[in-house]
Amino acid sequence: MKGTYLSPEKRATTVSDIAQAWTAGLSARTASTQATYRTLVDSYVLPVWGDTPVSEVQHSDVVRWVADLSASGGKNGKALSAATVRQTHKLFGQILILAMRNGHINGNPADHVPLPRLPRKAPKFLTVVEVERVAAAADYLASQPKRSGARTDLHADDSTRSELDRDDDGTPIIPDAPVSENGLIVRLLAATGLRFGELAGLRVECIDLESTPARLHVVEAVVEVEGKLIIGEPKTHQARWVPFRSSLVPLLRAQMDAKAPTDHLFAASSGGPLRLRNWSRRSFTPAATLAGVSEDATVHWLRHSAATHALESGKNHVEVQQILGHAAPSITLDVYSHVNPAKLTAIGE
Repeated sequence: MKGTYLSPEKRATTVSDIAQAWTAGLSARTASTQATYRTLVDSYVLPVWGDTPVSEVQHSDVVRWVADLSASGGKNGKALSAATVRQTHKLFGQILILAMRNGHINGNPADHVPLPRLPRKAPKFLTVVEVERVAAAADYLASQPKRSGARTDLHADDSTRSELDRDDDGTPIIPDAPVSENGLIVRLLAATGLRFGELAGLRVECIDLESTPARLHVVEAVVEVEGKLIIGEPKTHQARWVPFRSSLVPLLRAQMDAKAPTDHLFAASSGGPLRLRNWSRRSFTPAATLAGVSEDATVHWLRHSAATHALESGKNHVEVQQILGHAAPSITLDVYSHVNPAKLTAIGE
């Protein structure tokens, strides 16, 4: 900050000092967001800037730092993803804004820094038929006795797949089986677009089967931070009602049977809320593998599937934004701009 007097105390204040105060101001953020921000700052900001007096941070140095992150900022000197670089730069900029407000600098040297362009990727999703195949596979796997010593937590084992008849395309024909809890979870996620943490946070009292349409109330979400489950508000800090199709009503009624209003709708076998990593590894991935859908399918694809199917069925982006719990319709429009290009019509027709 040339040409402006700074007290010796402020001149000696480092980026690390400001970052510590900035971190203390994150309490309004969700626990998972706080953890993500701390990891990025600790991994990429403080190792480079921590000991630097904040008054000596120069715009040209920030430009060079961002370029270095993009080229070799990842593990083993590999390139860091554009999204991570942009988020890390944003957080450093916020730290410097706090320095401005405290009178350590007059301007923000992180402003107007060239950033890597985000690759345009359409979200991956499952078709309606694929969703039901995964759910049916989850039902079938749940109906099978666990083989002694068999690993069922990574993939449907080869013996399970080889026992099934196949259609003309070689795809396993999944036998009918009673609807299982895992199959219901797959169907409910794909029908509502809930984040998995929101589903894990559902309690029996949040399900309204008597309204038309039936609906559920998203008021809590479960996140895992450093191995600990934390129950808090949904990602956008706002509760919302989400409708779902009538075919799920009897399945949910059975799931709610004998549970207290404050019990979690779905719970881990050991008690307590479901953990995304465990449920994905033990239940979703084996079912998706047996169903023969894309090998890289993830639980979050079910949320994308719900949004895609809703838009294709004629719902507008504002309606879908309210269902998904996005902070603004613009987010929904940006993420799902790929939907229905074949249904575009000529202007004036």
